[in-house]
Amino acid sequence: MQPLKNQVALITGGGRGIGAATAEALARKGAQVIVASRTEAELIATVAALRTAGLKTSLIVLDVADEAAVVAAFSRITAEWGRLDILVNNAAILLSGPFAEMAMSDWDRLLAVNLRGTVLCARQAFRLMRESGGSIVNVSSLGGLPGTDKFPGYAAYTVSKFAITGLTEALAAEGREYNIRVNGVAPGAVDTVMLRQAAPHLRTRTGPADVAKVIAFLCDPAESGCMTGAMLAINSNQ
Repeated sequence: MQPLKNQVALITGGGRGIGAATAEALARKGAQVIVASRTEAELIATVAALRTAGLKTSLIVLDVADEAAVVAAFSRITAEWGRLDILVNNAAILLSGPFAEMAMSDWDRLLAVNLRGTVLCARQAFRLMRESGGSIVNVSSLGGLPGTDKFPGYAAYTVSKFAITGLTEALAAEGREYNIRVNGVAPGAVDTVMLRQAAPHLRTRTGPADVAKVIAFLCDPAESGCMTGAMLAINSNQ
């Protein structure tokens, strides 16, 4: 069964972790997957592994915070595939440090990637999806939901993920008339390189593939076609 056969999917932050796992999950559902990130070596490794498994995958080197680069990437997708059915906004960075000492350049860079990048990609996706509909999945965080535990030193990251949660709800409202579904996932601790670098003391049994399964569910209209504007919290099994 390949419920996403002939669909085209773009995954930002697709070179490793949740992005790479999502690429595999969607490709196994039959989608033509395009992975994008700033790190070409990671993209090449991910694409090689998926192609070895017989899965349809290609890559685009992309800094999602760069508007011109995003426009060019989507123009390439239009030229090569003529459509985009799925966008997974997964690209993010994590910078930490005491709020009072944080350099505004660090704050601006984090918001540029985590929020601006999501906005830029979603805007281009809307332009491609208005004719035939589609699915956008934004990756937020448990830290981007009210009432969850917050940690000192992560103010900028928390703000960016709260914004992603709000953006998801706003875009779901705008997308309804075009049959564009916009949902999100809000994972807690996931065993990724980012987590090990940012918080090596945290331990979790939740891996990228676990989150990828939830994202793939939200991308598949046969499974979640009735859903838009949802933000699914994934409480890690510590």
